Amino acid sequence: MSRSSQVPSALVVSGLCEVAAGALAGWPYTLVRQQPETARKLGIVAGARIRQWHLDLAMLGGLTVAVGTAVPNPPRWASIPLGLGAWTNAMAFLPLAFAPEVDQHPVYRAITGASFVATSAGFTGMALTAVRRRRARRR
Repeated sequence: MSRSSQVPSALVVSGLCEVAAGALAGWPYTLVRQQPETARKLGIVAGARIRQWHLDLAMLGGLTVAVGTAVPNPPRWASIPLGLGAWTNAMAFLPLAFAPEVDQHPVYRAITGASFVATSAGFTGMALTAVRRRRARRR
């Protein structure tokens, strides 16, 4: 195995950091579940959004690692939107824990819409890259 193949891509590193953030987000989720009064004093009014934030970080981070590992040397045109979208999709749940009505604000909607587009483009781009590489290898 060459040394360069041992260095993870930026996409994989991003995904691993997101998985770690998801693990750490388990702490505030535990607070919400075990000490709801304390969570409310800290301003958390929608504890379910903390759970969504925690799970989305872990899931999207894990999927980013899987895709980044499955497609070595990922193209920037797919990996950058995927990395950005994975983070922003997950992080979009956090403000909703403190202010559930923020999802009605046009800026929030624009940011989350762009995030969904980026994630969709990124995952689709990575799948297309894998298909193209597989077909090229079979010829």
